[in-house]
Amino acid sequence: MEAVQRLGGCPRLVRGDLGTENGYVRGIQRFLVPTSPDGIHESYLEGASTANQRIEYWWGFLRRECAELWMCLFGDLRDNGHFDGGFLDKSLLQFCCMGLIQDELDDTAQVWNAHTIRPSRNLNVPSGRPNVMYAVPDLYRTRDYLSPVEDEHVQLCKNEYVFRLAIPCDPDVYELCHIFMGESHLTTNRPISGCELVYAPKRGHQCISLNHIP
Repeated sequence: MEAVQRLGGCPRLVRGDLGTENGYVRGIQRFLVPTSPDGIHESYLEGASTANQRIEYWWGFLRRECAELWMCLFGDLRDNGHFDGGFLDKSLLQFCCMGLIQDELDDTAQVWNAHTIRPSRNLNVPSGRPNVMYAVPDLYRTRDYLSPVEDEHVQLCKNEYVFRLAIPCDPDVYELCHIFMGESHLTTNRPISGCELVYAPKRGHQCISLNHIP
């Protein structure tokens, strides 16, 4: 919704799979861009992700760029008994890792937007760099398909749903972690190779070093 508000509009058409979280996307999209009275121009389409080669390629790209490392890391913590899936462990992982994960996702998005889509024999498949194609659609014989939306409608959507907080985890855990880090002279501004997961108080103020990560 922040992007919709910043751009003053949203895509004319969104395609999603049948995942639970996409129900919210579907509701917002159809509210902001209603289906035409004749029912011809639908603003949201549903279909299996396995039938969409583009999104499947994107998931593979995301996994190679950053997600695989975190999936392995969290799997190791669980398998070694350092994560039980409870509220505290989840909050501590969010506190320690969400900032790093978000930074990597932002970097991955920049890499993706700057990569070159090679020409294809299929004339319906565009080629070029995504950021250039988005910024200057005229160069690719197309146009901007942004659908303008009223700010009032955006505010209604923001009031209807709960969006993530400015902090990465539960506020009480967040405050306690900062107190503990101040006492232990730790900082969250560390690369992955030097990150320390602070498990307190349930973990007995134990710090699990992740220095083994390359």
